[in-house]
Amino acid sequence: MNEKPENLNHKPYWKPKRFFEDSGTVNPEGSYYVELENVTNTKKQDIQTMIDLGRYFSIFAPRQSGKTTFLKETCRQLHRDPTYVAVLISFQRYKDLDKTRFYQLVQRTMYSQLIDRLNEVGCEKSETVKQFLNTHQLTDHISFGTLFEELNHILRFKKIVIFIDEFDGIPLIELENFLSSLRDLYQAYKDVKQKALYSVGLIGIRNITKLVVGGVSPFNIADHINLPPFSLKNVRDLYSQYSEETNQPFTETAVKKVYEETAGQPWLVNRLGAILTVDVKPGTVDPIDENDVEKALRLLLKEKNAHFDNLYEKAKLYKETFVEIVFDNVEYRAYNEVQSWLEQYGLIKDCDGKAVVANNIYKTIHLKTFFEEAEASREIKMHSYTLSSQRVGKNGYLFIL
Repeated sequence: MNEKPENLNHKPYWKPKRFFEDSGTVNPEGSYYVELENVTNTKKQDIQTMIDLGRYFSIFAPRQSGKTTFLKETCRQLHRDPTYVAVLISFQRYKDLDKTRFYQLVQRTMYSQLIDRLNEVGCEKSETVKQFLNTHQLTDHISFGTLFEELNHILRFKKIVIFIDEFDGIPLIELENFLSSLRDLYQAYKDVKQKALYSVGLIGIRNITKLVVGGVSPFNIADHINLPPFSLKNVRDLYSQYSEETNQPFTETAVKKVYEETAGQPWLVNRLGAILTVDVKPGTVDPIDENDVEKALRLLLKEKNAHFDNLYEKAKLYKETFVEIVFDNVEYRAYNEVQSWLEQYGLIKDCDGKAVVANNIYKTIHLKTFFEEAEASREIKMHSYTLSSQRVGKNGYLFIL
């Protein structure tokens, strides 16, 4: 049994109980996890406040930035209060479905979660709700709206909160109808305190509040939330969990180096954590320092992974603009369509009015890749475009230091 001995003058290395998640949703029981800081709307209200106020809202952030993990943790926190019934749906695989199949799947997922939660909290109306759901079939956006109109009469003392993840996957034929139904429900019950459908959150990579369909914005009643990257404190806290389990510390300079290179992008932070503790300096209590981070960065920049592949495919869609942003002093324009897409994919960000690549790692990878594709080592004077962490050899080739 791996129990820590007592009264030792030095601390031995202990095998970690959890790991750095770099391939999916983070489960706090099996992976290192930290709560994101400053997840608020433009009024500086956090998500719990918005839900308590009965607000509808949208969250958009690039893939692998912690959206689904954040949603699941929010549902867990809501369910500490028996008043709340949190329902989490994903439209990830729904894009090519016809209307009938789309609403069938929405019904199956939503109904089962509703009944399970009402039974879990011992709701006295659970049998009445079950009988109603057995007879009410979701066939279109009208029946979807009618569902909650009826539940608002049955469940006045419960608060249903619906989160729809990967909302971008909704079938296009139902986009306007579905959003319009949500808007109508919000408007009809906005000032009603006792209602079943209390709050709705739509989550995806696009800012749904700015979406225009048929000349109108069908979800303009919603608050908008940007999901932030990890802060320096988040990175420090994440890595300290590993240190507490293993007795292997991270130096402060190492933590700051990771944060500077990743700009807090959650997948990159976790991936570097995995490389540092598994490949660079495993099985020891020797501190992980800045030199180790440099080694981990070199390994990361060489590897082939789905995260980089996905970003590369997105960057190619708007290659000309993206390359300009990599090299030039480009003004950030919020309503520029190409910049908007690059930002939504997580490739660029606004930095004091300038459009810049989201972090040093993305910049280095795409700089190298695009130059290789264009055989730029021969066609372009490389010294004009090097980064602080790069140099050019006498033969004109780009080296990552």
